[in-house]
Amino acid sequence: MKVISVKALSKYRISVLFEDGVNGDVDLSKLVEKGIFAELKDRNLFSKVYSPGYSIAWSDELEIDSLAIYAELLNKQPEDVLKSTYSYASNQ
Repeated sequence: MKVISVKALSKYRISVLFEDGVNGDVDLSKLVEKGIFAELKDRNLFSKVYSPGYSIAWSDELEIDSLAIYAELLNKQPEDVLKSTYSYASNQ
């Protein structure tokens, strides 16, 4: 799931647009309470969100796989998104 754009919003939310048109806002407020992501409580750092393509990042060490965000926007589990994304000859 390739990210076209990502923007920081207030209250630890991000707005994301994927190449297939899926888009929306995701609340990351619970994430900033955990482990290394607690660094994102610094609003200046949080506002520096960017995407190198297939992740959403704040630095080389601080990133989220774009699949997790894509699944969140679709209200699905990442594995369910992968199942619907790929079809195999044996499934037809």
